[in-house]
Amino acid sequence: MFGVSHGQLIERSRPACIGHDGQLACHDRISTGRPPSPSAPAAPEIPIPQPPNQPYPPSFHPSFQWNYACTRQNGAGCLITCPPNAAVTSVAAAQVWLGTSELANPPAAAIYYYLVYFNGAENLVATGFAQSTRNLACQTLGMKVSYTGPPK
Repeated sequence: MFGVSHGQLIERSRPACIGHDGQLACHDRISTGRPPSPSAPAAPEIPIPQPPNQPYPPSFHPSFQWNYACTRQNGAGCLITCPPNAAVTSVAAAQVWLGTSELANPPAAAIYYYLVYFNGAENLVATGFAQSTRNLACQTLGMKVSYTGPPK
C-alpha cells in the first residue's frame, strides 16, 4: 500500500503482529523511501595485553595505570607522546604505567607504555619507556580514558 505525506512517497506494509504471553501486539511498518541513516561503525577490538603478558620487564614495578582508547576509525586524530620520546599518531589504544625502574642506580621513576597504532595499512604494536629523576609525563590528544587506577 502506498500514500503521499508532505510530498514524500510512503510505503505501508501489512501490520506486523507479535504474540507473547497470550497478548497480541500489532503495528504498521512504515518506510519513508529513504535509506536508514548509517550508524557509527563499532570500534574494532584492539588487542591489549592482560596479565601476566605485560610489555614491561620484571625490573619495573608499576604503581599506577591508565588505559586509553580512540573512538575514531583507525585512530584518526588520536596521538600520545611521552617526552623525551616522539609523538605517535593514529593511536587506536594505549596502556601507560607509572612506576619505579630498577634499571637505574638508585631506582628511578619510569613510564612504560604499550600502543596499538594504525600505519595506513594495518594496526601495529609499539612499546616504549621513559625514565628520569625529574618529572615524567605523557600527553594524549583525542583519546578517552577507559581505565585509571592501580595496575591490573
